[in-house]
Amino acid sequence: MSAGGRETRRAFLKAAGGTAVGATLPVAAAATDPAPRNEVITAITFIHGLPGREEDLLAHLLSLAAPTRAEAGCVNYDLYQSEEARHEFMRHEVWASAAALEAHKKAPHLKASWEKRQREGWTTQITVWKRVVE
Repeated sequence: MSAGGRETRRAFLKAAGGTAVGATLPVAAAATDPAPRNEVITAITFIHGLPGREEDLLAHLLSLAAPTRAEAGCVNYDLYQSEEARHEFMRHEVWASAAALEAHKKAPHLKASWEKRQREGWTTQITVWKRVVE
């Protein structure tokens, strides 16, 4: 690359607010991931509500997001709603370890949620998955 080409590239990168190193950010972020790849646990939870009362269940499930995401070991915590059966939800959780998931199950907000689900007639099915390291 000519000197003029290098200067043009530097000017472009500076204007774009990045550097050549910034282009590798996803790789760098993966390298600093606090969860060893062989310890990560994923929990898939299906929550079955009652037809016509999906807004109550949705509000309740959304209320769990912030306190759960603040827990040690929570890597990801996302909620999905069925497009066909609006009272059906799926939670996709990723935890740094099995111990982190177990601690989550004992958290006060989750214990209260289980009690509320029983009172309201909502049912839950959970499967737990361990990451396969390539």
